Amino acid sequence: MDRRLARGIEEINQRTRKAERCWEKEEEDRRREWEELAGRLMTAEEASRHYHDGLLRKMDVLTQVQLNILREISEKMEHQYTETLAEMRANREATLKMLDRLSPSDDG
Repeated sequence: MDRRLARGIEEINQRTRKAERCWEKEEEDRRREWEELAGRLMTAEEASRHYHDGLLRKMDVLTQVQLNILREISEKMEHQYTETLAEMRANREATLKMLDRLSPSDDG
């Protein structure tokens, strides 16, 4: 159980880091594109605005990644719960069938 949890946490961290790397590359590309279109470097105010816009984009990207992860976890848990219920039902039915087969002298 602990290993599965550790693997799950590591997978979440990897996906988050990957999303951050993609965001960083996209932000750098966006800044370069802006500077090429404007034909100059950003002023301090423009850079600050760009930075804050980038943070909002980063929060959006990370929120989407986390929501996807939570959705996947929820689906897995629901699937495991359904399987467990089916297994418990089968075990209960098998137990009841065994009890029905006992002769009255075996009961008590």
